[in-house]
Amino acid sequence: KAWSILTYWTSETMVQLTEQIVRGKTRLDRLDEVRNLNLWGQDLDDVSVLAKMTNVEVLSLSVNRINTLRDFRHCLKLQELYLRKNEIADVAEVQFLMPLKELKVLWLCDNPMADHPYYRQIVARALPLVEKLDNQEITPQERDQAMRNPEVAKYLAVPLDPNSARPPSRAIPSPRSPTVGTPSYSSPPPAAERAGSASAGPGQRRKNILYAVMALVAELDEDDLIYVKREIEQRLGNMGR
Repeated sequence: KAWSILTYWTSETMVQLTEQIVRGKTRLDRLDEVRNLNLWGQDLDDVSVLAKMTNVEVLSLSVNRINTLRDFRHCLKLQELYLRKNEIADVAEVQFLMPLKELKVLWLCDNPMADHPYYRQIVARALPLVEKLDNQEITPQERDQAMRNPEVAKYLAVPLDPNSARPPSRAIPSPRSPTVGTPSYSSPPPAAERAGSASAGPGQRRKNILYAVMALVAELDEDDLIYVKREIEQRLGNMGR
């Protein structure tokens, strides 16, 4: 499936989400028709194509290398955003999500920004319509504290310029070709390697792939399993069309 072959540049080493990838993943010709997109674990750090996905409602882009929230400001219909384990460092970047009035669920844990002592308060103040942050409800008490805390206000006082220079991306040590349609692993389990054996017949290959998937599932935590479940549901929906 050509949609999942990501292009790597060796100079600044970036991985870009392209229109071709989105079309292949969703089987939709028009990006403004996309409602749900799940591409976790693909080393993506350029998602500027989101500007064309104005009607997307659910985005699952965890375990990537995204370091800015500016591209999400175009997704005005977005209701759920999963960005766990990325590289967003500046907590003030939540300003870019302020136009998203339908956003209810937001995951930003395991980003550098989440280590800020006022992280939850800053998000609660900037995004008063978000109900759940990192799988925990934002309580009225948290919002009240956020509104009363003058330190929190400082991080939202100066609007960020979406046209300013983007934060530099962390370089990947060496170019590589990611596995088609699967998250990238630094050292795949042996079962995953055996699944692609060319010597196996069609039936045995499918069985090997199933064993590989089961082996990988056993390594995932609860948060990752949520994304796998979403991917399976989307795949089944596509098969039923």
